[in-house]
Amino acid sequence: MSQEHPTQPREQQERGRPPHPDPRRAEELAQRLRQVSETVQSLAAQTPADVRDPGQPVRLLPVTKFFPASDVAALWEAGVRAVGENREQEASRKAAELAPLTGSGLRWEHIGQLQTNKAKSVVRWAGSVHSVDRPGLIQALGRAWSLAVSRWEAEEGPAPAAHAAGGLECFIQVGLSAASAPGQAASGARGGADPTEVARLAEAVAATPGLRLAGLMAVAPQAEDPAAAFARLRELSAALRREHPEAVEISAGMSADLADAIRWGSTRVRVGSAIMGPRPRG
Repeated sequence: MSQEHPTQPREQQERGRPPHPDPRRAEELAQRLRQVSETVQSLAAQTPADVRDPGQPVRLLPVTKFFPASDVAALWEAGVRAVGENREQEASRKAAELAPLTGSGLRWEHIGQLQTNKAKSVVRWAGSVHSVDRPGLIQALGRAWSLAVSRWEAEEGPAPAAHAAGGLECFIQVGLSAASAPGQAASGARGGADPTEVARLAEAVAATPGLRLAGLMAVAPQAEDPAAAFARLRELSAALRREHPEAVEISAGMSADLADAIRWGSTRVRVGSAIMGPRPRG
């Protein structure tokens, strides 16, 4: 059954208060969140010891693309402190609308493809970028970070969202299709750098002031066993950690394949529909 996602009166937003979620919608989201959280915790506990260190957590990142800011406010009330967004312009708007929550610790993570001309905007609101896949984007993010810090130090603008954390958390997005030749996209590919480029991109992130290398991100290829793809991702992660011990994160797994991703060591699962339900109409 489809859900109503009512917007809030303009005057309430202009008073600087975050939009108040509809109670029924808030309860629905809280229930879905509890169910998915329990599933994630159970799967993490079952991960083989040679894949996941005992006690290593798996973070659940609700993906709120297409859903209103009031839903994010409801997730906040349910205990969520970080959400994922795919579209920079939509995320920027929501972050501004929910500025009081952002100031209280709500973290926004950009998980979609990112154009270089959006780098200046994304550093203003994002604590993480999961889709770093080319040198030009790394350079653009580094320049945007430096400019934002300079403006903040000159009292001409706010600090970057990730300033207090010591820098913008960056994941190298890697393509996992087994059928592609180096440098070529295969049928069913879901984006990301060629695995042979991971080391070079990681070095570039690590060498750029204001950027922090978190680890790897991937989306399982279409029409391919996700378990096999995530097993390859774990191998790539192990190789990366040998050169960059701090890069321990693996951002992998969505609503349909989170069990396979967690089985192969994911530390951050990006879950949309299982928590948010069907996309709002219109």
